[in-house]
Amino acid sequence: MFTTTEQMHLLEALTDQGGVSYAEMMQRAGHALAETIAMRYPDKKIVLFLAGKGNNGGDCYAAAVFLKKAGWKPEILAPNGNPGTPAARAAYEQAKAEGIPIYGEAYDFLFGEPDIVVDGLFGTGFKGTLDEHLAALLAKTQGKIHVACDIPSGGNADTGAVCPGTFPAELTVTFGAVKLGMTQYPLLEYCGEIVKADIGIPASAFDSLETAPADDLKLAAARALLPVRRPDAHKHMNGHLLSVTGSVRMRGAAVLSAGGAMRMGVGLATCASAEPVVAAVCSRLPEVMCLPLAVDAQGFLQFEANKAALTEALQGKQALLLGCGLGVTEETKQLTEFLLKESTCPVILDADGLNGMGTCIEWIPEGRTVLTPHPAEAARLLGISTAEVQRDRPGTAKKLAAQTGAVVVLKGAGTVVTDGKRMAVCRLGNAGMARAGSGDVLAGMLAALAAQGMPLYEAACTAVTLHAAAGDHCAKDLDELYMLPQDLLAALPEVL
Repeated sequence: MFTTTEQMHLLEALTDQGGVSYAEMMQRAGHALAETIAMRYPDKKIVLFLAGKGNNGGDCYAAAVFLKKAGWKPEILAPNGNPGTPAARAAYEQAKAEGIPIYGEAYDFLFGEPDIVVDGLFGTGFKGTLDEHLAALLAKTQGKIHVACDIPSGGNADTGAVCPGTFPAELTVTFGAVKLGMTQYPLLEYCGEIVKADIGIPASAFDSLETAPADDLKLAAARALLPVRRPDAHKHMNGHLLSVTGSVRMRGAAVLSAGGAMRMGVGLATCASAEPVVAAVCSRLPEVMCLPLAVDAQGFLQFEANKAALTEALQGKQALLLGCGLGVTEETKQLTEFLLKESTCPVILDADGLNGMGTCIEWIPEGRTVLTPHPAEAARLLGISTAEVQRDRPGTAKKLAAQTGAVVVLKGAGTVVTDGKRMAVCRLGNAGMARAGSGDVLAGMLAALAAQGMPLYEAACTAVTLHAAAGDHCAKDLDELYMLPQDLLAALPEVL
């Protein structure tokens, strides 16, 4: 699970109240940090701790003591002054008593030419920018082994944003739980390998939080949520999905989304689209039923000419997938608004279904919709810039869910799933999936699970996890450079 800064502070307070004091938690954090360093770098002995005034710095003082007793040569630089919290002051006094050198200022050199530099200047509460002197100090550590204490200084523990001069760790030892911002780029890149250390926070403390931490989506959990077939099952028991997808210029989107739906076990699927699109779908997936629709001169779906056919097609459907490859014209915009208002089943709104809405989020049916935007699409829906989305992906996803009453799947590295109350992050997947068509497969998978009656939040988490796991299987088998979105369809049975 992944915590926000506020949640982490509450967890520590609850743990302190439960009998494990802040001082004890600090000793456990210091021991874990020291032990990890000693195990990872057994041939090194000189380590410089950069200690701040807060508890993050206190963790460094405690770690230095443990390493000194293990035969290392630790030194401590405290450029911001002596510790300001009781627990950190106690750790400072212990380090001082052990004879560990503690210095106040050293912006022009590093003591003892250390092999390893441990950054404990700021903890999870850091916001804003680094002081120019501290940024200069961190820059002087270039060429050393970089280890971060809890979180790299300069990184935002809630959003994943970084400021200029952020400490580039190759190893981060984080305490109690991985912080939500550490699951997102660019901060994730600055964390390097992340090791989570136990500092004594009991499970009951997590249960006591008013808002649960974000879940870490795992393949085993996704498999466990998949629908179970009854021995006497027939196709009508497994949902009927209507997909209004594709256009003459973007036929592949309909093919890929239909393939994702069939792979995820939907009983019946109908693809409503232009004649060339349904022909392409039938040639690749003869299991899919097709409804040819009228198109304009450019090959995009018309509205009035298809209104009656689509009204009838909606009857008896357990889910509607709308948008993949649809194109954005005045007619497809009208079609999108009509289908959202006319439908009564769960809706998965993807790609051009989102683009056609512009900022008209009032069209979205509350409580029965899943939105699957990439950052630019989320930005358009909220009327903000893509850069703003990327600066706080978890916050943006939660805001979009709150405004629409929908489940939101904010795609990208560290995909975020939220219904406004619950949140999950997927750390599976790889850069080989970053190409046109991957999202179409995901949309079809999600729609199929919704059609089979799975609650929408659970359906989104399950589809995202299995989709990412299939991507990792492809990357291992084919390499990220060569894998294609259609390969995900073949990989799904391997990860299920």
